[in-house]
Amino acid sequence: MSIIYAIINRGINYMQVTKTLDYAVRSLTYMGHQPVEKHSMKEISQEQHIPLNYLAKIMRRLVKKGLVRSSVGPDGGYTLRKLPNEINLRDIYEAIEGEIRMVDCMDKDAICVLHETCPQLPVWDRIQVSMIKILEDTTLEDMLKEKSTLIMNQIN
Repeated sequence: MSIIYAIINRGINYMQVTKTLDYAVRSLTYMGHQPVEKHSMKEISQEQHIPLNYLAKIMRRLVKKGLVRSSVGPDGGYTLRKLPNEINLRDIYEAIEGEIRMVDCMDKDAICVLHETCPQLPVWDRIQVSMIKILEDTTLEDMLKEKSTLIMNQIN
């Protein structure tokens, strides 16, 4: 999957992150407010308006990739395995979507027959490099600061 996919809405094309990635970022940002506290799936689902069964799939991926710790039992729940400043959006993207690539021909294992003469490849490559830098430079802590700033602006 790609970080972006085209959707058509009322005749307008958009490039947009997948719903799964959006839900993962929302869940982890929510957990980042209290990173050492255990959060139940029900709590995250209700607070972030994410269908519970969809969230369960997302949390399994995040646990598998080491971003979240799962504990079972009456006091069970999910906690971040790292501090919010140690988890960046690239970590989350790759846990949910896999390796970042703008177009299929950029897959390391599949070279397109037009690879040597393709005028698009350098453009997609520059976009991909820029996107990776932004994702690597943006942490959960940054997302939390953005939310705090928005709340403060609404109060004032």
